[in-house]
Amino acid sequence: MNSDSLGSIVLRPHQSSAVGRLRSAIDEFGGALLCDQVGMGKTFVALALGSSSERAIVVAPAVLREMWSRAAESAQRSIEFVSTESLSRGGVSDKPGPDESGDGLLIVDEAHHFRNPSTKRYDALARIAFKRRVLLLTATPIHNKRRELSAILSLFLGSHSDALSASELARLVVRREKNLSRSYGLPEIESPRFREIDHDDDIPRMLLDLPPPLPPRDAGDGGVLLQHSLIRQWASSDAALQRALLRRLHRATALTAALESGTYPSTSELSAWAAGEDCVQLAFAEIVAPRSALADDLISTVRSHADRVAALLQTMKSLPTHDIARAAVIRAIRRDHAGIRIVAFSQYADTVDALFKHLAPDGRVAALTGRGARVSGGRISRIDAIERFTPEASKSRKPSAAEEVTLLITTDLLSEGVNLQDAAVVVHLDLPWTPARMEQRLGRVARMGSRHERVFSYVIRPPASAEALIRLERVLRDKMTESGIVVDSFQSLTGFSVDRSETETNSPRTAEAINAVLQSWVSCSFTPCSRLQFPSRLSRSATPSPSLPFSATLSAEINGFLALCSIGARHLLVAGDENGLSLDPSRILRLMHMCESLESANEIARVESAVDLIARHFRGLEATGAASRAESTTSPSRRSALHRIGAITSRSRPHERARIASLAARARASLLSRMGVHAERQLETLAAESIDDEQWMRCVAELGHSQAMYVETVDVKAILILRSDTKL
Repeated sequence: MNSDSLGSIVLRPHQSSAVGRLRSAIDEFGGALLCDQVGMGKTFVALALGSSSERAIVVAPAVLREMWSRAAESAQRSIEFVSTESLSRGGVSDKPGPDESGDGLLIVDEAHHFRNPSTKRYDALARIAFKRRVLLLTATPIHNKRRELSAILSLFLGSHSDALSASELARLVVRREKNLSRSYGLPEIESPRFREIDHDDDIPRMLLDLPPPLPPRDAGDGGVLLQHSLIRQWASSDAALQRALLRRLHRATALTAALESGTYPSTSELSAWAAGEDCVQLAFAEIVAPRSALADDLISTVRSHADRVAALLQTMKSLPTHDIARAAVIRAIRRDHAGIRIVAFSQYADTVDALFKHLAPDGRVAALTGRGARVSGGRISRIDAIERFTPEASKSRKPSAAEEVTLLITTDLLSEGVNLQDAAVVVHLDLPWTPARMEQRLGRVARMGSRHERVFSYVIRPPASAEALIRLERVLRDKMTESGIVVDSFQSLTGFSVDRSETETNSPRTAEAINAVLQSWVSCSFTPCSRLQFPSRLSRSATPSPSLPFSATLSAEINGFLALCSIGARHLLVAGDENGLSLDPSRILRLMHMCESLESANEIARVESAVDLIARHFRGLEATGAASRAESTTSPSRRSALHRIGAITSRSRPHERARIASLAARARASLLSRMGVHAERQLETLAAESIDDEQWMRCVAELGHSQAMYVETVDVKAILILRSDTKL
């Protein structure tokens, strides 16, 4: 079978490249992260990493089950699907145990759902990941802070994920971006186009003036967050805000009834009141909540909030709705892109429902929310709606003219794991809390296999002046700061003016820039690589292995070298300059950009010096075990366990020393091996248990991965010497 084929699927060059790089990363770290932007074919890259004989475990949102099943069938791979939702319910006990050989592959799709290590779903996934090879898939690994990236990487790296060097991060994360990848068969994404609707600064001002609500007994002061949430619903649609305000009135009615009965309910107790669309069904307050002496004093707080909410609702009824203007914007976009399918996204089902009501009479319109799908003729299934909208991507029959859907209005339910590349226009009806969600929306359309050369996106701004919006955001942030409430990142109401310095890391991007330079060298005849020659006078004693490197010397601005080295099955680029030896991607790229200069005479002495420096550097790492210690010392539990092993060995009796030494060696090797977060948590649990020393060491010996984290002998394959007029 062709190496670029996977069942009936032929991998594109960028997919084949990713397979090789990810396989190398998994061999080195026990796992890897593929965070190519949405639509670049991560699913088949993941399936290609598994062998045809093994049954990989795929963890993904339940909505992606069918997509993974179809992909696995096309790729002739066997998978077991586990839904993210089932892990949230603790559903892991019936899953197969870890493959003790370390060969089992775990694929985690939409891995950003596991960025919080304190959740039940994270703990369940960590148990499945124990001793398995792990591949994480997500186009948006960071939604707010870098610690989210560390959390998902710790599934296979453990605490070492907090101490990754730039070089390590560049090797275990693969990310290619669409704006750099026209050769990937992806459409170009046009810059977003903003559309304005009528200005109205009164409603947001009234929202800011709302008195704080009374929270349930076990909740904190959520007044500022409530204002923030209501502002964002107003920015989405009048309907979304009205429904939110009605829910506030229903909640106030329930709280008032409870307080009048002398009780102050908690969040769970308050749920005993079932709030419908137009009514509230009251429970017996004395049964569902304990009595409170504060009840009488709190009623005025609830009523003050409810009265102002009711007044605001009455004001909205007297004003023309902006949702008509929003519908007019979408109609204009449909006219400008006649014959092109359009998908419009919103965070709120109420917005989808309202715009569907306005636009359904235009024809060929469908709405899709968590409550189901609708067309003008009534309710249809979710699958039917998607197939009518994307018959090519769904590989379904072409719908009749009466059934065809060319405008799909949907919630972010469809922003993950669904192929909508029949469409070429994305409309953001509102701006979500994080920029990551914006990327996911666009990624549903700008995908491999699209027949469109360009994808267009539109953003409907809220009905207020830019000045008012900026002032609004400033007030909200100030109030959050004063209240001690931290919202790491939310999408600006004014557009894309979001500081993403915390959410992006440069190492994977630099790695891609390095690969781009290497590809240009391979495709061009006049390159540094074409000048490489075998240096016949090079001393064998200077190299760390019998094989001698090829070399070339180039004139450059500084003295230094670039070396291609192999360590076991891995290949590394190493840079050497006035600051010493480095695997840092930015230093490697800096020297690569200097390799465009004219060739100068090959100097054997400089080659020998560079090879000797590399050999001594890596031999030193191997001799001291620095790599192993760097891995282990990032975890306090590992450091403590290593000290305990030393203490057990030192106090062992003479007749026990041989047995204890052998057991201690196994336990120590386990601690110095690859160890994910579940193993580290188990290590902490063992430390608290009352078991004898030998049993404890046996348990510790079973926790680590079969492959230790040590540095193998380095082999220098090729060197480019950079020479300036000064002496190296």
